[in-house]
Amino acid sequence: MTPGEARQLVIDGINYAAYHETDFSLHDSDKNRLFGSEHYKSGRPVYDPSPWAEGDFEEKMALLLVWANVLNRSVPAFTEAQKLLESEDSVLGRVIRGTKNWKTTKTTDEILGTRFVRPRTRHLP
Repeated sequence: MTPGEARQLVIDGINYAAYHETDFSLHDSDKNRLFGSEHYKSGRPVYDPSPWAEGDFEEKMALLLVWANVLNRSVPAFTEAQKLLESEDSVLGRVIRGTKNWKTTKTTDEILGTRFVRPRTRHLP
């Protein structure tokens, strides 16, 4: 597996966890920040700013990666990809290393604003 393939696999896992657990997928800008260059260009219109960009981006991504590890526990390549990138001096490398501390020192509720939910519209009769 190449470093580029590993980055894409880990970012896809984080994105899946974001949508699965919070209803908000990553924006292309979030993915590019993790990738380290302009790699993602979906062409999707952006109507609202990314909820992930505000505050401690790396800490939020570490939380999502913890969730992604649970969701991908039966995918050995997901773990292999993280091992390949863990020592990098990059945003993604720091996020991967950040999951090591997360498991023992933090709970999901410790970061305000990480449990995002889309507002529900109320239909009146």
